[in-house]
Amino acid sequence: MNRGIVLMLVTTSAFALSACGGGEKIKLSDYNPFKAVEKGETAEATADDANGLTETIPTLSDMIGSASVKVDVDAGFVAAMRQALATDPFVVQAKNEAAARSANARITASGKDFNFDATLLGGVEDVTDETAGVATILSAKRMLYDGGRLDAQIAADTHAAKSAEYAISATQNDRAVKMAHAWIEFERYRELQAQIDLRLTVLDPLLVQLEEVAKSGMGDASQVAAAQRTVSLIRVTQTDVAERFEQAKVTYINLFGSLPKKSTYDAAQISKAVPSGKSTKLAEKAPALLAKYEAYRAAEAGVTAVKALDKFSLGFEAKLQKPFGGSGYASDESVGLVLRKTLFKGDQLTSRIANAEATAAAQADQVRSTYRDGERALASARQVIVSMDKAIELSRSNAQITRSEIDYLRKQLIIGGSTLDSVLSAEARLYDAESKEIGFVAERRKAEATILGITGKFAQLLKL
Repeated sequence: MNRGIVLMLVTTSAFALSACGGGEKIKLSDYNPFKAVEKGETAEATADDANGLTETIPTLSDMIGSASVKVDVDAGFVAAMRQALATDPFVVQAKNEAAARSANARITASGKDFNFDATLLGGVEDVTDETAGVATILSAKRMLYDGGRLDAQIAADTHAAKSAEYAISATQNDRAVKMAHAWIEFERYRELQAQIDLRLTVLDPLLVQLEEVAKSGMGDASQVAAAQRTVSLIRVTQTDVAERFEQAKVTYINLFGSLPKKSTYDAAQISKAVPSGKSTKLAEKAPALLAKYEAYRAAEAGVTAVKALDKFSLGFEAKLQKPFGGSGYASDESVGLVLRKTLFKGDQLTSRIANAEATAAAQADQVRSTYRDGERALASARQVIVSMDKAIELSRSNAQITRSEIDYLRKQLIIGGSTLDSVLSAEARLYDAESKEIGFVAERRKAEATILGITGKFAQLLKL
């Protein structure tokens, strides 16, 4: 066979193989690099179409469409929270990452098993001698000793998988706190809205009377002006509360999908679940801290694995090579032990060790900072609960005193012993006292939810 003919066959075969990927023929006349742009598509999308990936990969619109939240919020507080967390993208992402880490640990552990490979060679082996044929190569390998590198890598991947598992719990608790806070804020401003509407309903007769006095010009101008200022402040407060209520609705719908009609925040169950004990001890069991600690242990194992690269390795290898047809390859069988040792790679190993040690040091700092932040947050939340208990009691006392004052002022107004401004001002103070109580209760509930989230008890309460 002429050498030129062989080269032509090889070139033609290579071109044919490159043009027949996926079992389809590609015509050069149909190729247009600007086709995607003309149709308003991306080059990546065109490549996916060519590789048959569009049937398996969801489109962007499909992914966005499936991101909507659908939770039966009236099934009860616990049931609604469980449903919302089951589909929460942050929680789902954490679970997928944990599954990937776990699979990676299994892959690394399989390095201790026998590895079998098969290779089939076919084609022109020597163009000069015009030799062509087929050869099969079977090989088996198993690592016997590598200085502890594989064991260290298995330990690193195992700790990374544990870190990802703790990260699931930390994410569930963190998202549960966010959802609980949204529920608390929704009920807070719903109650404030109802409260100010009630106040204005009570004040309507007085407001009508104030307008009549202002029109007649018979009352004291300064007192009328003062009363009008009080009414204006009440209206401003009403507008602010309405705006905040709408914002609370948006946040709630974003997390749960719809507003509750009968379901309410289960404050009693949350309060009962708040753990007792020292903040330092509770912070030590926080899922976020445990996740950081396992990540640190993975980094330390990674340092050991990198350092083991400087040691020799010993493995068992077997190889069987068998030619067919006119192949020039000789039959070959080999079995035995293989000793390997890297003698010199410049500064590569030193740099890798330094990088691994710096990563481990950074992970250690994250462990300490996570513990400090958690312990500080627990102590702060507990102090909020103590402070809010006192503030709630004072607000209730002030509200009761103000109610008695309003009753007295209304009676005096009938006989001319008080003014519209004094009554309206007292009504405004009553709303202020009642609204503060509602706010203090909400802040107390948020502090309780925060404690449950940091300690990991929220997920336990919801039985996740």
